[in-house]
Amino acid sequence: MSTLETDVVIVGVGSVGSMASWQIASRGQRVIGVDRFSIPGPFSAYAGESRMFRKIYAEGGHYTPLLQRSQDLWRILEKNTGTRLLNTTGAVTIYDEHNPRLASLLAAGKNNGLDYEVLRGDEARTKYPEHVFRDTDVTIFDPDGGYVSSEKAVTAALTEATRLGAKFLGDRKAHSVEPYGDRYIVRTDREEIIASRVVLSQGNGAGPVCKDLGVHLSVLPQILTWFPIVDPAAFCRADMPVFVRRAEEKGRSDKTQFYGFPSADGWTVKVVASIFLDEVESMEKPPTWDPRHLDTIRAWVREFMPGLIPDPVRVATCADGHLPDTTALFGPIPGMEGVIVAAGFSGHGFKMASGLGAIAAELLLDGTTATDVSFMNPGRFLGPDTRLTSLALS
Repeated sequence: MSTLETDVVIVGVGSVGSMASWQIASRGQRVIGVDRFSIPGPFSAYAGESRMFRKIYAEGGHYTPLLQRSQDLWRILEKNTGTRLLNTTGAVTIYDEHNPRLASLLAAGKNNGLDYEVLRGDEARTKYPEHVFRDTDVTIFDPDGGYVSSEKAVTAALTEATRLGAKFLGDRKAHSVEPYGDRYIVRTDREEIIASRVVLSQGNGAGPVCKDLGVHLSVLPQILTWFPIVDPAAFCRADMPVFVRRAEEKGRSDKTQFYGFPSADGWTVKVVASIFLDEVESMEKPPTWDPRHLDTIRAWVREFMPGLIPDPVRVATCADGHLPDTTALFGPIPGMEGVIVAAGFSGHGFKMASGLGAIAAELLLDGTTATDVSFMNPGRFLGPDTRLTSLALS
């Protein structure tokens, strides 16, 4: 077994790992990234063409500084690579008026001084004719919203990191990270890599790390779906925003939860239900699913987006790692100075991946960051005095 030496090892070169590779390499550090899949890979959480970007964020205004920083970094990566990544279409969120998330969504905009618009009834119907609006719906328009071309963005970051000297090793499994004198050794099934600093960003493969940090990571596959357009002119206009719809109205047997994107190919629209397959241990063997799993999203498209043919012509599978409090583990590992974890983003991490990569670089190389990420403290599920000395990675 060979032994390699570098400044920083990045285990898991997906959404956050690719961005951390770019940011750390840009600061003159030698970087080696390893991944259990090919790099870039087909089974990562970023699969499926696009991920939503929003500034008016129902998950809370404490994400706003991170979202702002990420927006700026997406533009820098675009400039560096000559690739369009962040498409600012605006974002429409449609909630029923009694939805408990509505107040936190509006507070996230108001308390952070963000621009937004609230529409109801005929005003919303006139502005966004592709949607069906009920009289009880409240619509919030976020002008800074849009979508990131996720697979393209990861590839752009990897290309930029490679140009800056980073090296990547795919199709190998990392087993552990342990102390090695005043450094660390990452053991894979093909080599041992010695480095002063380590980033653990394994995405849906971070279950063993999360277990060592005192919490279970649920790997939940999701089916992504693309529906044909009846009249392309209605869905291919330049001002069609990304959208999120959540309805929890009394009298409905279901809780409507889906989201989607303007057409990227001119004849289909990506519309995805916020429902998941059963938990799996790993995406190394992609899950099978029953075609009836699509019945719910078909029904929602038929009811709320009649300009689409309610039968998908394309499907793709991705899987996110979910934590019980839907908040990631991000930051230094207690007891392991120089080791950063980024895991458990629970389906809402990609929009922030560029910012997370930059913050990981700052925490590793400077020991601090000006962007508050303390709410993602990776030691919060451990006892207050718990200190780790090594971690299982598989």
